[in-house]
Amino acid sequence: MNTAVYLLLAAGLVLFGGTTLAAFYWAARTGQFRDLEAGSRVIFDDDEPVGTATDAFADRRADRPLRRAVDGAAATRRQ
Repeated sequence: MNTAVYLLLAAGLVLFGGTTLAAFYWAARTGQFRDLEAGSRVIFDDDEPVGTATDAFADRRADRPLRRAVDGAAATRRQ
């Protein structure tokens, strides 16, 4: 019983390692690592007005202004 568990664990680790290496190879081959700072710049949009959310969930409207939470830690929507 213990040998089967160890073999299954070893096979899982080899599979995980192979998948990780394949994903890294794919990312390097397709240029995913060429510009690492582009993703951090894309979240800052100069056209988005301050204090107004322009993104919306399906059950909420995007045109409502944001307000600060009671503790000041997060912005929430008015209901």
